[in-house]
Parts: sequence; C-alpha cells; structure tokens
Amino acid sequence: MRWLMAVAAMAGAGSAQAQERATLIHGARVFDGTGKPAKIADVLIEDGKVARVGKKLRVPEGTEVIDATGMTLIPGLHDLHIHTRREAFADAASLHRFYVPYLRAGVTSVNEFSVSGAMMAGIRALQADTPHLTLAVRLGVPDGHGTESQFTNSITIQVTTPAEAHAAMAGALVFRPDMVKVFNDGWRYGDPDRPDRPSMDEPTLAAIVADAHKAGIKVMTHTVTLEGAKIAARAGVDSVAHGVGDGLVDAELIGLMKKHHMAYVATLATYEPLEARVLAPEELALLTPDQQAREAARQGKAEAIAPYDSKRWSIMRENIRRLKAARIRIGVGTDTGIEGVYPGFGALREMRILTELGFTPAEAIEAGSRVSADIMGRKRSEGVIRKGMRADLVLTGGAPDMTFRDLYSVKRVWVSGREVSLD
Repeated sequence: MRWLMAVAAMAGAGSAQAQERATLIHGARVFDGTGKPAKIADVLIEDGKVARVGKKLRVPEGTEVIDATGMTLIPGLHDLHIHTRREAFADAASLHRFYVPYLRAGVTSVNEFSVSGAMMAGIRALQADTPHLTLAVRLGVPDGHGTESQFTNSITIQVTTPAEAHAAMAGALVFRPDMVKVFNDGWRYGDPDRPDRPSMDEPTLAAIVADAHKAGIKVMTHTVTLEGAKIAARAGVDSVAHGVGDGLVDAELIGLMKKHHMAYVATLATYEPLEARVLAPEELALLTPDQQAREAARQGKAEAIAPYDSKRWSIMRENIRRLKAARIRIGVGTDTGIEGVYPGFGALREMRILTELGFTPAEAIEAGSRVSADIMGRKRSEGVIRKGMRADLVLTGGAPDMTFRDLYSVKRVWVSGREVSLD
C-alpha cells in the first residue's frame, strides 16, 4: 500500500499529457486470456498498448493509478457478427448511444454487417466512444438472403459468376473495407413460412475469397447447412457464421475445416428459441426498461416452440460439442439486431450458452477474446493481456473466469488504452 501511495503521489506531479498517456491498473486479478490461471498483477498502459505486466512496476510521471484490488482484469471481448440500425451512423452522439451497450457488456470489438462501402468513410470520421468497428462489405446473389428489404438489397453487392465477383470486389475494395461478408447459403430450415432462397456456388465464392485475401482481409459467410459449410471451406473462407443447423457435422467437414483453417461462429444467441428462454437477473439488468418489458411479456405467453426451431436448436448445440472436441476454433458472434438479441447482452448470452455446452467460464472468455481475435487474423495485436498488445481491457467485479455471472459486473472499460464512457 505504501508503494501505491508513492506511485499516486508521483502521478500527481506529471503533466496533463502524461496523465492521458499512461495508466496503471494496480492489484487486479489478471486473467490474460492465454489459457493461464489468473494472478494478481499490475498492468501499465502506455500509448494505447499494454506496456508491462508485473508487480511494483516503474511508471512514468503523470501516470493515472487505479486501485483494482478485489477485481478482475480481462481482455476486451468481441462480437464477430452484429447488425446496427442506420440511425446509429447519423452523428457521433448517435454512434455512441447505439454502441454503448456493447461497452457496458465488456465488448470492445464488433464486426458491423449493416453498412455499404460508400458509408464507411463517414462512419470512420465520427469521433465517439465505441468499440473498435470492423466494417464489412456485403456480397450475395440476386434474391438471396441479405436482399430481403429495400435497404439490405441496396447495400448487398449481388454476383452470380466468378467474373462478376472479381469486378464487384475491385469496386468494393476502393472503400477499404475491413472484411467481407458473403451470403452464400439461402436454405431456410424447411420453415413453411420462409421458402428457400438462392445460394452462391463455390467458384463465385472462391473468386471473392481470392480477391479479399490478396487485399489482406478476412471473409465470413452466412452459412447454415452442412453442404454449405463444406463449400465455404473448399472456397477458402476464414469463418462461417450461424453454423450447421440441418444435420450433425461429420468427419469430412471437420477435415475440410482443419485443412483450410476455417473457424466457426455459431450465433447461438439468435437461434435460441425465445419461447423457452429465461433470463437471469444479471442479464435483465443489462436491458433497457422497454426490453425488460418485452421479455416479461414474452414469458407470460408460454408459446410452444415450432418443431423446426426445436430440431435446429438441438442440432446446433450438439455441433458445438463436436467441433470443440475436434479442436475447431469457435468464436463469439451473435447476429445482434435480430429480435430478442440485444446489443452487448447478446455476446454475454452467446458465451453463457457455450458454458452450457462444455466450455468452462475461462474458455468462454477466451472464445470471446483470444480466439475471436485469432479468427480475425489479429492474434499478434489483440485478444490477450501481454506486453505490446492493444490495451482493450475490461475490469469486472468477482472472478468471471471462475464464476460466469461475475462477467456481468463490468466496472471500467478501455479501448486502445483510453477509458471509455459507459454513460
């Protein structure tokens, strides 16, 4: 404690510039996301990165000192699949308002899939407290999934041949997208109210992947069938979103995924039957009063789960168990924007479901941090707490790596080393 008081006194002597530049998080249980157990340590943040991790660290003058005794520091979490309403991109205040629920849940990086290339420069110019925004261009086929509304049809580039795909990618890359989202699978699970839509063939998808990888960006597909996942793997896709819901994954798919280093982002939070969903008090606390009322009304209806939903849910959960056993990388993504999947809440719900399917709380946090960063090709820059890594950090109460509900007790959040507003 004497050492901490000395550091705090030294911090008061520094300049305002130094105070903005350096922060010492003292005495937290540091769960670094690497697979190691948590340990008591100090973490020094400088210039947006983790400068050092250890005890009794020497710090620059002007360092802000935060006493985190009794709390746990974890890497910032990812949501690899979200959709945000257009109103969010109107101005900086709107941007913060729409994205702050993610920050409150400890989510410091999101993949945004409801923008066009032409929107990207304007979004990047807005200055607001948000998670890191990975902005994706969207490609699909005419009348395929992702084209249903007037807006989504307008922002989804539609191609049917490799030649069209190469031409479309040449135009899309001008906007410097951070990644590519492809709607390659239009199957609708035999739902009589939603007929199947066209799917993209393998050569066209492979052409998109080739151009994206040449530009150094990742490709994620909307894939919901066993055959669609095999097509995606053979085409070289980096990850599939939504996962396989029409049958159990087999040895052929697992082999293809390993061969092509393809990851799996199941978005279980959006497929969980709402009719049977019961939220814990800590989950409800994340929601707005309107959302809480909506959940209460839903619980009061006691509706039966549709047969195709029930079958799909059973298949999707078993596939997570099989893929985990096969050591396939499983990341965290939610399809937030779909009914009942709320910003921020969805990522924690996704991880909570993983803990029901064989993941320990520590493994679920790693899925949302280190593994998700690796899926995005960023394992050397984010996803763990280690010297030189981007300082995306979350300070929570309790020990969320041991007791998952403690993950809902987010106290403070840093994005690139800067503490962000949770208001």
